[in-house]
Amino acid sequence: MVEETARERATRLIARGNPAGLLYGAIITGAVMSATANHAPSTGRVVLAAVFVLVVYWLADVYVRAFSDQFTHVGSPLPRRMVAAVRHESRVLMGGVPAIVVVLVASLLGADTALAVNLALWLTVIELGAVGYLGARAAGSSPRRAVRESLAAALLGVVMVVSKTFLH
Repeated sequence: MVEETARERATRLIARGNPAGLLYGAIITGAVMSATANHAPSTGRVVLAAVFVLVVYWLADVYVRAFSDQFTHVGSPLPRRMVAAVRHESRVLMGGVPAIVVVLVASLLGADTALAVNLALWLTVIELGAVGYLGARAAGSSPRRAVRESLAAALLGVVMVVSKTFLH
């Protein structure tokens, strides 16, 4: 039996569900944190805003998927479509978890809101880049091409870091 490498395991776990949802969750959480960090009175408010927007976005995804699936799954009852949509779109929530956890842990360790959010945003950059790299390698790209894909994917996270500075 061949041992699975860490990269293969991570790729399998990401691809197994809804990779797009995972990315959307990370992007939305990072964007909300970037937009609110310099204006919220506390780290708790930043986290609350990020969680609120993430949950609303997730609910919108569930709603849209459940109701649009009736066109492709004719005759499927709404409860069945809702369960399938909740399961599929749960990755949106999972995508936001790393940034939220970093903000909370950094805050508990004494970091101010700006530092905690910066750490979360840089983690988002890494998360986007890692998913870009793993996706490219899973698609058969060379390591060099996968690094280019990774850098392109991480660029959106860098935009959030830069925009946090300009939104001050």
